[in-house]
Amino acid sequence: MKKIFLILLLWSCENTITDNPGGNITSVGIVINEINYNSSSDLDSEDWVELHNPTYETIDLSMWEFHGDNDVFIIPENTILLSNEYIVLCENSSFFTEVFPNVSNFIGNLGFGLKGGGELIRLFDSDGLIVDEVEYDDIFPWPVAPDGQGPTLELIDPLSDNALGNNWEASNGNGGTPGEVNSASNE
Repeated sequence: MKKIFLILLLWSCENTITDNPGGNITSVGIVINEINYNSSSDLDSEDWVELHNPTYETIDLSMWEFHGDNDVFIIPENTILLSNEYIVLCENSSFFTEVFPNVSNFIGNLGFGLKGGGELIRLFDSDGLIVDEVEYDDIFPWPVAPDGQGPTLELIDPLSDNALGNNWEASNGNGGTPGEVNSASNE
């Protein structure tokens, strides 16, 4: 009797997921995919963050919250992100559209910028559950060129752990790729 119980216990533990490679991330699937935290002076779009939906589902971002260290932006009602699509949250719509006049999939006027020396940014769903978080930095193993030299931080693979600096690269060229596939992407 004890042997059967032990075998069942081991079998049930073997099928239990005990670790989550993405940390305390929910299974919603939206990813912080590109970060512009310190534009070059000749291409100053101010700060912005690109969100990506790498899932096969359409996801309603209404009333989700994007957090900087001490700041919060609430994503407006009726914000829908289709499968494999992108949306940019920008600090200032006017500056953003001046630099990127052909990008239309953005939400503007966060009311705050991102820190040039790195910070923790987080995305919460409408139930207050954390969906994704990145604590980017401007020192190795994070790419250093995005710190005022023109490129942005781009996630190489949206299914990789974006908490790790070695999963990011500097964008190819100034200004990055807001609202579209990353130049550093292996998709």
